[in-house]
Amino acid sequence: MSEVPAQDSSLQNGSGKSEENSYRPTIAITYPFPLGEASGGSRMTREIARHLAKLGAHVIILPVSTNALDRGFPRSEVDEKRLGFEFDRDLAKFSIDIIRVPQNRLYMQLDGFSVRKVLRNILKHRKIDVVLSYYHEGAFLPSLLASQNVKFGYISTWMTYERLAKNGRRGFRGLVSNWRNQRLLINPHQRADILFATSHHTRGQLIDIIGVNEQRVNVCYLGVDPAFTEIRRHRPKEITNFVFVGRIIPTKGFADAIEALGRLAKRGFKNWTFRIVGEGRAEWARQAASENGIGSKVTVCNAVDDQGLRREFEQAHLAIMPSYNEAFGLAFAEAQAAGIPVIAYETGSVPEVIENNVTGWLAPLQQVDQLTDCIEKAIQDPETTYRAGLAGRERVKRMFTWEKTAQTILAGIQNLKVVADKPKKSRVEIDES
Repeated sequence: MSEVPAQDSSLQNGSGKSEENSYRPTIAITYPFPLGEASGGSRMTREIARHLAKLGAHVIILPVSTNALDRGFPRSEVDEKRLGFEFDRDLAKFSIDIIRVPQNRLYMQLDGFSVRKVLRNILKHRKIDVVLSYYHEGAFLPSLLASQNVKFGYISTWMTYERLAKNGRRGFRGLVSNWRNQRLLINPHQRADILFATSHHTRGQLIDIIGVNEQRVNVCYLGVDPAFTEIRRHRPKEITNFVFVGRIIPTKGFADAIEALGRLAKRGFKNWTFRIVGEGRAEWARQAASENGIGSKVTVCNAVDDQGLRREFEQAHLAIMPSYNEAFGLAFAEAQAAGIPVIAYETGSVPEVIENNVTGWLAPLQQVDQLTDCIEKAIQDPETTYRAGLAGRERVKRMFTWEKTAQTILAGIQNLKVVADKPKKSRVEIDES
């Protein structure tokens, strides 16, 4: 994988502050979940906003106040602990405005109506240059924003966009699902003025599957909080503490990790513990561990905040996160920043974040035997595993920073303005040429 190219130096001076004559757009970022959700998405949104503001942009965050995993009908009341009020004061230091959007009480995919209503009211009183969305919450924005001469874009970080084109449902439910995907996701993406794909893999999916004009898609890797790189690492005598971080859902591969560890135990390797940290199907994870004969070695924990995540990584020797697909894989980058090598599947954007046999080990997708081999290799050679963690830390420092992320986004937005400001030829000029 090639490294991130140097950013436009005109966006930033040596002190890290934007030049006086640089472009200072007003950017609204919509996010389909609360800022206080213990997830990579909420961290990503806060950090992108913070670093755009450091570069001189005026930023508004519009998170939807919803219970992220709630699929009920009607939807349940919002847990206020998720709303993230604890971050407001810090973000206010950078003059970032937070305007929370109420959820649609009936259906998650209709939250876009609430987002559009709030944005329409904001535009009555305030100029916005560009709105960046993530998922379904931006579905109903293109027409509104076009009428107001506001540019529209996406931060494209969905695990896989193949799900929009490969719907496994048949009959009436399949027709409804296809219509919903086309109306709420595919069409808005195709109408976007700019998209920031968080990997080359995702850029390819947007072009080949969604049909987005390739000229509109920029690769924009995510960053990692430098606090992860400050976690002290000690050379271990044994590799015994394993961790999984992410949603406890099938596509994150937690069950594959448990099955691999069950096979590892049958090979005679039993001096280890495995912590699964995240929201989702906790009881299923515990049952899977029991069925694989390793129930006493597996602990399933609730999702943690940023500080709690650093504590988890500080105690771990190895991260096992065999996700089936990733648009970037922020947890992989954070683990490496903490000095922990990662074992995962060689799929999606993962090879762009983990350098195989250097900062971790990659197995072919859903090949649990080979996943087990990777874990055994890490256990058998503690020194190589320790050094792989340090190599991952250095790679993250070099390639994945929020400063670079913000610079890439701001450069893309600035280019939109340059194109929009170019004088258009009159009909007479075109005919004469």
